[in-house]
Amino acid sequence: MTKIVLSGFLGMLLVAFVSARTWTDKKGRKIEAEYLSQTKDTVLLKLKNGKEVSVPFSNLSRADLNFLIEAEIAAAKKGNDKETGDGEMEKKESDGKKDRGIVIEVADPAWERPVLREAVLKAPIEVQEEKRGEFLYFSSTNFRIVADGRMSSKAVLAILEVCELTKTYCESLPFGLSNRFKPVDGKYEIRSVGEKDEWVKMGRLEGSRSSFNPNNGQLEICLELFGLSSAGRGGEIATRNLAGQMILHVSRCMLPEVYERNFMDWFTEGFPNMMNMAVYEKGKLDFTNVAEETKDLLMGKGSGRTPIFKKKVEMPKISDLITQSVGGIAAEEGRRQFLAQSVLVMTYLTYLEDGGKATGLRQGLRYAHDFQKNQPKTITYKDQEDLKRQKAELKRLQEEMDDTAIAMMFRKRPWDEAEADIAKLWKEKGLELIFPGAKNE
Repeated sequence: MTKIVLSGFLGMLLVAFVSARTWTDKKGRKIEAEYLSQTKDTVLLKLKNGKEVSVPFSNLSRADLNFLIEAEIAAAKKGNDKETGDGEMEKKESDGKKDRGIVIEVADPAWERPVLREAVLKAPIEVQEEKRGEFLYFSSTNFRIVADGRMSSKAVLAILEVCELTKTYCESLPFGLSNRFKPVDGKYEIRSVGEKDEWVKMGRLEGSRSSFNPNNGQLEICLELFGLSSAGRGGEIATRNLAGQMILHVSRCMLPEVYERNFMDWFTEGFPNMMNMAVYEKGKLDFTNVAEETKDLLMGKGSGRTPIFKKKVEMPKISDLITQSVGGIAAEEGRRQFLAQSVLVMTYLTYLEDGGKATGLRQGLRYAHDFQKNQPKTITYKDQEDLKRQKAELKRLQEEMDDTAIAMMFRKRPWDEAEADIAKLWKEKGLELIFPGAKNE
């Protein structure tokens, strides 16, 4: 992957761009100008009459800032810039000193891939079994179960297979996903606890059934709390519920930190729960009918579960859903509804919008991904007042990035238009979504 070194405050980028374009300031005023150069907080433009003007980044529209990022990526891909010996590009300031700037990685071509509808294992899982002390280890290519007792081959295979499938599918998505599991001896470990009494002794909540600690990358499950025996034996529904929990946890591990931090739970809860709408079969995760599966689950059809909604789905404003957190909802039923609403939006963005190409979602997440790469790891400041000012500016730019990325995900349409489109496409699938009346955003 090519790396470019850029300079400027928080990624206000040097762009190898010479053709004229329309620039817009925050007051809506427009000028035709050619990009010339930049300092840490201004861009130098050349007007049609040959006059050069310096424009502060703070006056540029978000569209202009987005254009600078996209133009830099395009320029890097075309190889128009001169590379140094270590594969990085440098910009010299007017005083002749080299500024290594902030490193940004050019987005991988994988961002252009379409969203697949299924994941299929290339070969059957071959489980390797090993006993180490009081624990049994069951391993596949990328995952390892650490069990406190003997486990049935059916349970072992189901866990390892669905984990491998989820990892394979997530890595195929054009959203810049990467595994956040911390491997142990080259494999991602899942600790299996057979009995619920032992689970409670470990300090785990009895009703939790499973847990994942992102700090140490440890995933734990309790078989009995899934309705299985301590060895993992049980009915098909219990086994599928266990497989579904693996999909939830592994897909959460695939989300880059920038998505989790900036897009609240509508993404970090909605996406993993949408992943769980896949039909899991031996050696295969099938998303072909994900919309129908989502609709049936919410209406309680064929799942044996209490319906979350009846004939109509009462939706919040999309803008409210985006800023809401499931942790801020006290009632359990309210949390279930929030997750369901998030799944509806994520399924729309991933599979329904634009014929399933997920173009808007891809563009928004790519923008956030590239923008995040430009954030400085440390802040150099003169005094506390300078530190306070820089932190405030970082926060402001971060909020702008969030707003811009989310707008791109929804194709930069007004919220009422996006809501109308979501409702229209879900109605075609047999689910009526009711959004509240429009209000000033």
